[in-house]
Amino acid sequence: LLFMGYFAAVPKELEESAILDGAGHIRMYWQIMLPLAKPVIGTVAIFNFIGTWNSFLIPLVLTLTRPELRTLGVGIYSFSGEFGTDWTGLAAGSVITIVPIIVVFLWLQRYFIEGLAGSVKG
Repeated sequence: LLFMGYFAAVPKELEESAILDGAGHIRMYWQIMLPLAKPVIGTVAIFNFIGTWNSFLIPLVLTLTRPELRTLGVGIYSFSGEFGTDWTGLAAGSVITIVPIIVVFLWLQRYFIEGLAGSVKG
């Protein structure tokens, strides 16, 4: 949906001028549309990474019989037991889990902000 909305906002004049300049569809895509789409690609990458990183149910179901394959989210869940909670382990695991998300966001922040603001004006 983000890609569709972004490409729908691209003015048709860009495509028409590229065709008039002799660019084919593939060249128009690689040299005009793809560079314009960097903000939306960064935004989608951030959303997909966070969604995948924070997934809980599928890793929980798939690693029931193999605890050594647990993801961080499922591992953090194991700090809460029936008779008590290991709060120090839970806090440390939470910090370890959030650090990669912060790093990826800081790395792609420019594209995320441009994607929210919109880079094509017209």
